[in-house]
Amino acid sequence: MPANRARTQGTIDVLVALAGAGGGAMSGVVMSASDYATLSLAGGALALFLVPVLFWARRDQRTTARTAA
Repeated sequence: MPANRARTQGTIDVLVALAGAGGGAMSGVVMSASDYATLSLAGGALALFLVPVLFWARRDQRTTARTAA
């Protein structure tokens, strides 16, 4: 893993930067079509949607680790 660490970190940095740019662009589109209330409701709904997805991904990761051991 140490041999791939720099490459992995660089890839994650690029993905985080692209996600930030995409979020900024999409918030601009939402703001031009509506208002802050809509933007905040959409952001809240997205955050609430991601919580179960994160729990599901973590559960799968633990299940995979148990079967590998």
